[in-house]
Amino acid sequence: MSDLGLQGGMARFDSFHGRQEGGLHHGSLRYPSPFFDIGHTYLPTSIKQMFRWCRYYFLTNPLINTVVYKMAEYPVTPLIIDEEDSELREKWEEILDHQIKVRTIAIETGLDYFTYGICLLSLHFPFDKYLVCGNCKKETKIAKAAYKFRNMNYHLACEECGVTSEARVRDVNVKNLKGIRIIRWNPEYVTVEHNDITGETAYFFDMPTILRNDIMMGKRHIVETIPDVFIQALRESKQLRLTSDNVFVLRRPTIAQKDMGWGMPLILPVLKDTYYLQILRKAQEAIAQQHIVPLRLLFPQPGSASSDPYSTTDLGMWRKRIEAEIQKWRVDPNYIPILPLPIGNETIGGEGKNLMLHQEMRAWSEQIVAGMGVPIEFVFGGLSYSGSNVSLRMLENMFLSYRDLQLVMVRDFIAGRIADYMDWKRPRLKFQDFKMADDLQRLSLYFQMNQAMKISDTTLLNQAGLDIVQEERHKSSEINKQIEGQRKMQLAQASLQGDVMLVQARYQAAMQKTMMAAGVQPPAPGGEGGAGGPGGGADAGGAQMPGMPDGATAYSENAGQMPAEGLPTAVQSPLMAGMQGPGGENVLYMARRAATYLQKLDDMSKNIELMKMKGQNPQLYGVVLQMLFSEQGSQAQPLDPQQSPLAQQKPPRSQTPLV
Repeated sequence: MSDLGLQGGMARFDSFHGRQEGGLHHGSLRYPSPFFDIGHTYLPTSIKQMFRWCRYYFLTNPLINTVVYKMAEYPVTPLIIDEEDSELREKWEEILDHQIKVRTIAIETGLDYFTYGICLLSLHFPFDKYLVCGNCKKETKIAKAAYKFRNMNYHLACEECGVTSEARVRDVNVKNLKGIRIIRWNPEYVTVEHNDITGETAYFFDMPTILRNDIMMGKRHIVETIPDVFIQALRESKQLRLTSDNVFVLRRPTIAQKDMGWGMPLILPVLKDTYYLQILRKAQEAIAQQHIVPLRLLFPQPGSASSDPYSTTDLGMWRKRIEAEIQKWRVDPNYIPILPLPIGNETIGGEGKNLMLHQEMRAWSEQIVAGMGVPIEFVFGGLSYSGSNVSLRMLENMFLSYRDLQLVMVRDFIAGRIADYMDWKRPRLKFQDFKMADDLQRLSLYFQMNQAMKISDTTLLNQAGLDIVQEERHKSSEINKQIEGQRKMQLAQASLQGDVMLVQARYQAAMQKTMMAAGVQPPAPGGEGGAGGPGGGADAGGAQMPGMPDGATAYSENAGQMPAEGLPTAVQSPLMAGMQGPGGENVLYMARRAATYLQKLDDMSKNIELMKMKGQNPQLYGVVLQMLFSEQGSQAQPLDPQQSPLAQQKPPRSQTPLV
């Protein structure tokens, strides 16, 4: 790097008065000017040399690589095909997303845009190459032709006339959608000629050495697939001009200068800073190699002032003994050596941690990131709305102008030229709206305004990056799915209820059979409220209440009043005195009549009637139960067999005499 920079660097600043560092001694470092530093001697002398160093730093410098990748990837959003026809939309999605891979192309163009300051794109359309016989003019497809490539020409052995002659080449375009490719031209092989008067710019391509050698060697997969215009340019030693209708240029803004046809690389302002950071890294590397691991020295130490081991001890034997003891200790860390003399030691080095340049390197790294026009938090983290409002707005403005260029590239150049090539209508394309981190609070504000009926749903969805037409289509599809799901659920519930009713009917039939076997008249089906039914008394004109036992008498003239006597103390409370049934009957009166009737029945019949009452009128059942308990003087529940066990019986006395 130093040779390349010094070779043209000093010549570049010859107009400045040089001075010498460290006096007038010969061989000292010369600065180009007192206003510049040593880094200016390493600056590239041409735009092509600068591209080499831009590529080098992008590939090797982690800061520059991270910044360029983030700047290229962050503003890329999904492509929206704004077409009503679903088939047309799916066709373009297949072409742009899967074949062309627009998202990948957008990122790759961003890498060139920020690294070199310029990105050049072209579309390659498929073609078939034919060789035309020089004798009979018959055309043969090159894949099926018998030819040899010598001296940059095709020599065809014609099957029609049998003559071997130099063939003429004809490239025929074919409408094959799958053969369309995107070409990114390497700016290092492109020459730009800009007319400062007219503002027109012409771009010329210089074939790289590898491609040039492949063509001259006649590699079949190269000469059969490359357009013949490249071979003609190489044959005539001319540059290949990129036509304006098949090249799209993304160029970063720059000042008016001699290189106006080029853009300004994002790396250019920090080239000197990267040189200085490299000096710090080299210094830290030297410190790490020399001062991190200390050098330990061992020597025999006198035991007292009068004893001198250097005159009384064989130092060679002492060294062998120490080496042997160290070897034993390495084999067994618990080994304890026993020596006749004390051992002294000294340490040289080991202070590398105190000499490290972390703080200086961090400060210079932040200066490099800031010099590239990117907030420091964008690389090192911590970018937030509250603390970096201005930085976010600056990035957003830069990204919006960059996204406009990419939209023109995708919509007009790529998709538009493909549509023209295939004789299709140009599609309507747009990128999903680009949102920065602070848009979360803005979106919350839009949502509140929508709830207050200040803005429409369309505006809200547009701010969220959603298409209202597509969302309405999704909602209609989801509603149909929800209706179908509810229909299935209700049918399943109806089927389950039918199964339950069937089980209940079977148990009711079994209960009726049991009651008939016990001599009890089962209730008439649907006789609720009828004479002799479960809700009526013996008098057809009496008061009716669900759950009343068959045969219990209740009269309507007394049904609205609480009985004056015959009530147990447990139910004599103001709350129970006002309890009324569905027909306005007094519950205590009806319960008194039901309890009086149940006392006349046997235990089995009483339990059956209580079971019916519990299922039909739990309120009446509870009051009747309290009345029966009070009269029987027991708190046991007659329907609970576990609380009404049989009386304990003593086992019969054994008739066998004891032995």
